[in-house]
Amino acid sequence: MVSTLERDVREKFRRSGYTLTSQRRAVLEALKDYKGHPSTEEVYLLVKKRNPKVALGTVYQALSVLEEIGLIEAKRWSESPVRYDLNTEPHYDIRCTKCGEIAEISNMKVGDFVTRIQENTPYEVTNAALVIEGICPLCQAQG
Repeated sequence: MVSTLERDVREKFRRSGYTLTSQRRAVLEALKDYKGHPSTEEVYLLVKKRNPKVALGTVYQALSVLEEIGLIEAKRWSESPVRYDLNTEPHYDIRCTKCGEIAEISNMKVGDFVTRIQENTPYEVTNAALVIEGICPLCQAQG
């Protein structure tokens, strides 16, 4: 039986004109297995464990294609390397200012924020990106 994610992946590749190569599949698997929002280098290390012959450039290219066709979302913060997220649904993330760890904030609806912006400005919101920063529990414990 084919999962919903697998169907979505196949459909997005079909519509994009790109091919779902073994390298792109390996990058998707690494993202699925990673707990959190990995950097390119972290994705590369995961893929390399399974396929020692993979090149870093191949991982960069795969991530670029996956982002272009909407299968992943890139998180760009100025002081941090680009991080990748399989969750492309609107959601909030919080980033630790000490270690760079990123976590998703559950139980907060992005739609509420967008609605309030649209009610208080003449703008039609087409994208909402909000940077929320703090200090994660591990860094707090370290003082």
